[in-house]
Amino acid sequence: MIYATHIKFGLFVCLIIALSFFTGCSRKTVPVTLSSDLSQMPVQDTADRQESVEEMIKLAGMLSDQGAVEDALLIYNHAYGLTQRPEAGHDAVFRSAILDDVERLLSTTDPQEIQKFSNIKKLSIPRDIFDYWLGSRLSQRKDYDNAAKVFNAFLENYPDHPRTGQVRQFLADLKTLSFNKKKLGVILPMSGKYKLYGQKAMKGIELALARLSELGIRDLTIVVKDSQSDSAQAALCVDQLGTEKVFSILGPIYVSKQAADKAQALGIPMMALTQQTEFPQYGDYIFSNFITPEMQVQALGAYVFNELGVTSLAVLYPDDKYGEHYMQLFSQMIDQFGGQLTAAQAYDGSAIDFSASIKNLISNTGTEGDKNRMSFNFQALFIPDSVSRINLLLPQLVYYDAQGFTLLGTNLWHSDSFLKETRTYNKNTVICDGYFSGSANPETIWFSKAFQALYQEEPGFLEAIAFDTAQILFMAANADDIDSRQRLKEVLQGQFIFDGATGHTRFDETGTPHKSLFLITVKNNKFVEITR
Repeated sequence: MIYATHIKFGLFVCLIIALSFFTGCSRKTVPVTLSSDLSQMPVQDTADRQESVEEMIKLAGMLSDQGAVEDALLIYNHAYGLTQRPEAGHDAVFRSAILDDVERLLSTTDPQEIQKFSNIKKLSIPRDIFDYWLGSRLSQRKDYDNAAKVFNAFLENYPDHPRTGQVRQFLADLKTLSFNKKKLGVILPMSGKYKLYGQKAMKGIELALARLSELGIRDLTIVVKDSQSDSAQAALCVDQLGTEKVFSILGPIYVSKQAADKAQALGIPMMALTQQTEFPQYGDYIFSNFITPEMQVQALGAYVFNELGVTSLAVLYPDDKYGEHYMQLFSQMIDQFGGQLTAAQAYDGSAIDFSASIKNLISNTGTEGDKNRMSFNFQALFIPDSVSRINLLLPQLVYYDAQGFTLLGTNLWHSDSFLKETRTYNKNTVICDGYFSGSANPETIWFSKAFQALYQEEPGFLEAIAFDTAQILFMAANADDIDSRQRLKEVLQGQFIFDGATGHTRFDETGTPHKSLFLITVKNNKFVEITR
């Protein structure tokens, strides 16, 4: 009997070989062709078919042991197809045995082979088995992003599958496995026309690693990708960092929706150094951390209304996009605080003579008072412009006796040239900025001193905001209760508060930053922090 069985087994092997020969298949193409040919084999009577299915299982097992995965799967697939036919009879008893063997085989099979085989025509074995093991094998290969995609698709395609709970647990575990809270991705323009900004930000990030080490957060890694000063390249950098398993991305500086969309799709929190207020709106994993016009206007308004008791203001602005944007924000802020905008006077942003606009401002708001001095119906004048034009404009205001009110300026006024060029015209000034090296804030003091000691140069806002952003991301991620990118994102959205070199920072549920900016005035021709 044993001898007869071996003869039958040998004949079956010969049958498989003959089928392959007649279809003209080489060894490499046997799997696909064999599957097609086997599915066309004539149906035998029940007794013969039962013996044939049993022999197929034995042959497939032998091929599996020899590493011929595709051939084994093809035979298992045909055998399982026979057990599914209406006239299968006793063959049905082999179904579970075939599926058990297939699962054991798939548990050690390369993910690419699993995916390739699952796409063949006339697949008899249930596809959910291949989908499940494809996700499992990808996870074992530490390809967590693709494993998560496969498992999420599994839940969508088979919502009532017996393995649904197991797959959900796999997904929860994958979040932890793919979350390396010690590795931060960085996208900066290290080459190209904006490389100077990338170099400045990089210095701040490097110093942040030293500061974090002092605070006990050590063994940190940054993976830096060069955006080449190109927004499209920045989007490619996001894909590259996704394979690096970073917990978050700092940057880019010059942003694009394409980069944000990629980070959102990968579920990687991205914190860009941009003042574009719409950037965080691209997704719930998207954040920004920078000084914005809205922040500056709000900070100036809160101070003059709440601290100085101002009720009426005017704005003198350049007739360009920058000036008009600030004028609109300033007007909205005044309405918010219940104040009065008594005048909004534009001037030629390309001119050096502002006499016509100044005279119009005076005629609309000023009256001659005691001792032939002009008095105005506003208490503060906001001039949103570059320091080069402010240096020309302020002396002309004094020349036409437009003075006696508080001057309000943006961070562009915070320049040494302002002190030099407007020496006698910069009194009673309030300037807003995101960083002030002369601040009494302890974190600002530490940063300023450490930066100068390390690089022998004065830091600016970009270095400081990069310093703070790196600390924000590392400190938030390394909290004990943070075990996934999703959890990090949730904590940043309203629960995390940070005090750094640029002051107090938090983020709302949209990823938009809220910062306590520095207010600066001029005393003895030096910039001095306004304490509140």
